[in-house]
Order: sequence, then C-alpha cells, then structure tokens
Amino acid sequence: MLKRSLVESILSLLDIETIKKIKAEYFNGKETKLSFEVAQSPIEREVMLSAWLDSIKWRALAEFKIELYDGTSYKIKFGDD
Repeated sequence: MLKRSLVESILSLLDIETIKKIKAEYFNGKETKLSFEVAQSPIEREVMLSAWLDSIKWRALAEFKIELYDGTSYKIKFGDD
C-alpha cells in the first residue's frame, strides 16, 4: 500500500478541480484512465477518484500520471516489487 499512500499524498496537494485526467499504467503495459469534465463538482470528482483508486491493482502499478487543465503533468514511476 506504499504506492497508494504516495499517490494519495500527491493528489492531496493538488486542487481536484484542476485535474483533467489521471492514468495508471501496469508493468504488463495495460493502463486504466480517469478523466474529469470541467463542469463536475469537487464532490463528484472525489467520489469518482476514490472509486477509481480502489480499482487499481497497486502491486502491478508501474507508472502513475496526472495531467492538469493548464498542461502541467506529473509522473511517478515505480520499480517492480
């Protein structure tokens, strides 16, 4: 759960209304994405984000990317545990 804790810590530093999309990429090359619409409320975004984070296979996670509406992006790369 260290991967999830790190990801959640970084997400907590960002204003959820500035996040455009998030992508989780696994060691096998598969990926899962979460995108937000500009008009979505912060509460709706939090609910979607929480459910999406629960669906991630954290042990197999290789990379996590966050893209903001202003074009800023963040990437976290994980080693193979």
